[in-house]
Amino acid sequence: MAKSLRSKWRRKMKVLKRVRYGKKELDQLKNIVEKAKENDAKISDDVPMVDDHPLYKVVTRPSRRSGVETKEDEIGPDKMETDGKLRIFNPHTLRDQDGHYPVWMSSHKIKRLQALNKKQKKEKVKEAKRKKKTRKQ
Repeated sequence: MAKSLRSKWRRKMKVLKRVRYGKKELDQLKNIVEKAKENDAKISDDVPMVDDHPLYKVVTRPSRRSGVETKEDEIGPDKMETDGKLRIFNPHTLRDQDGHYPVWMSSHKIKRLQALNKKQKKEKVKEAKRKKKTRKQ
């Protein structure tokens, strides 16, 4: 930002607002925590907490080293109708198992990713050639 008088004034006012609203937020959070503690005391007497709930299922991300794959969710009455094909996207290349990009991704971003992947592939080939040369010597 420029160092004009207006920008300096705005920065100063932002700091003051942050302080003022920070106090209000802190008070609200304290009230919420107190109410939650009161409600927990009431609920713990009435309803036992259950981990297995029919409406949701908590799924944790499996570790890479474990090598154990998770089972797919069972088909239920609330399952959305699809073409029956499960699409698994690679987080690095953003492509599915067939090599297609997601429908929601713009064509500009797809072109950018393809150029980046092409560049990285060339760098890997060059590095492999360098390693071969060093081994021969």
